[in-house]
Amino acid sequence: MNDVASRAADRLRNSGNVLVVSHIDADGISAAGIASLALDHIGIKHETVFTKKMDESFVSEIRSKNPETVWFTDLGSGSMEMLGGLSGVISDHHKPSESNARPAGKRKTLFDFEEINTGKFIQVNPHFAGRDGSRDISGAGCAYLVAKVFDPELKKLAYLAIIGAVGDMQDRDNGRLAGTNREILVDGEDAGILEIEEDLNLFGRETRPVWKMLQYANDLNLEGITDNYRGSMEFFMGLGINLKKGEEWRTWSDMKKAEKRTVVAALSRIVAREEFMGEVYTFPMEKRGTELHEAKEFATLLNSCGRYDAPELGFKVCKGDRGEALDMALGLRKGHRKQLVDSMKIMEEIGITQLQNIQFVHVGDMVRDTIVGTVAGMLFGSGRVNDKKPIFALALADDGVKVSGRGTKTLVDAGLDLSEVMRQATEKVGGVGGGHNIAAGATISSEKVDEFLSLADDIVGQQLS
Repeated sequence: MNDVASRAADRLRNSGNVLVVSHIDADGISAAGIASLALDHIGIKHETVFTKKMDESFVSEIRSKNPETVWFTDLGSGSMEMLGGLSGVISDHHKPSESNARPAGKRKTLFDFEEINTGKFIQVNPHFAGRDGSRDISGAGCAYLVAKVFDPELKKLAYLAIIGAVGDMQDRDNGRLAGTNREILVDGEDAGILEIEEDLNLFGRETRPVWKMLQYANDLNLEGITDNYRGSMEFFMGLGINLKKGEEWRTWSDMKKAEKRTVVAALSRIVAREEFMGEVYTFPMEKRGTELHEAKEFATLLNSCGRYDAPELGFKVCKGDRGEALDMALGLRKGHRKQLVDSMKIMEEIGITQLQNIQFVHVGDMVRDTIVGTVAGMLFGSGRVNDKKPIFALALADDGVKVSGRGTKTLVDAGLDLSEVMRQATEKVGGVGGGHNIAAGATISSEKVDEFLSLADDIVGQQLS
């Protein structure tokens, strides 16, 4: 991947100006931040735009700008058939579209870039190296591989690549990042901008009161503690942990080492240690106790910007804005928390419908289409729904019905590939779809919902058989 990243860097370096196009989630925003900072560093003029999805309408808008070079980050590989008349670089970790496939008997390698009636693109994508793009490296990581070719000093951007990987939940296996991500971690450590610690790996360690961090730990199912503020408080008080420092609630990052050991030992008596322990990635240049100090919270801040139609705010934060953009992003984050909790309650009230091989919930316009997948994932991980079937969450969007699919590692190991489910089903009913084996999305017309779900049920059944 480093070799093809070098070729991509040469293409960008020799461009008079570049149009950076990226996705609106944490991975896409951090990828765009890496691309823009790298181009700033080498003095290349550029513009950055974001999109929820790649479709013909959006690509037509890009084409109308008549860009000399386009740098697609965290998208593009699954949309090659749309990119006629454009050329440049794609740094993406999503599964490539069928139009990327080599003729029978010829092996595709990373050294290939092709002219498939779409202009010339150099693609940095782990799938071309036989790697799993949902685990090995993120879109931000692929952008980082290109960026560090410009100048070894740009290894300081490694932390943004890690934020992208964590935002895409690539640390879900064994509570740590793997594959190419580990090489990026080493770069970050060497550059002094990233620290790795084995610790309690729950969301909110920097900013949530410690009892609230445990109360809302959806990946754990602690009887009498999960979703029970009084039970969570009593858990800590029973261990002799003081929950306040003066008038302020203490966070996990405020805890002393001896207190942390006491809590970890107590949790180990309730659930398996591997369910709550793992690697934590922190950034020493950011203030401790803030959303920017730890990868999960930083990623969630970026996600909240994208989900509420303000990816540019997160982009500015990635580029170093610690003033107005950060303040506004934090405001969105505060509202995002409440929206997620309220939306999960709505899904539970509507109820999950069971088909033979999948389960689904259609929320209509009661939950934003930009967060429906996140909410479904939270519900899926909470233990409140059947974990033997992938879940599909549907919500009304401006251009149809947004479908978000979520699976588990166990289902993926058994053969589930939601990216293929979305691709094959949308080929039959129209629309666009793609993503990863464990998480993918599609947009379809409202008239095709029942047909889509029936097709998805059949395809998943075939995969898991």
